[in-house]
Amino acid sequence: MSERNESLLRWAACAASTSLLLFAGPAQANDAGAFIGGMVTMKVVNNMERRTQAEEAQAYRPAPQPVHQAPAQPARPSKESQLQDLDRLAAGGYITPQEYKDRRKAILDSM
Repeated sequence: MSERNESLLRWAACAASTSLLLFAGPAQANDAGAFIGGMVTMKVVNNMERRTQAEEAQAYRPAPQPVHQAPAQPARPSKESQLQDLDRLAAGGYITPQEYKDRRKAILDSM
């Protein structure tokens, strides 16, 4: 793609300098018009080259990686939901009546 851009730049420079010479009128003894036209053409071509190089550099630059944040801490269950879970554990026979009383007291004391 770089070769294609270079050939386009050369073609644009030739076309610009030719058109400037055609419309500049007859050459003067000091050729100031041709000199100014050449300077303008070179400025345009240099700007095109710099823009092309910048675009190519940006195309090959890796995309920035997203910043990874630590996962949010899960919300602590409310005291009411803790008591409901405790009731379900006791009703299912997963904990003893003494464990139920101890855990219930701990939940209520932490309020």
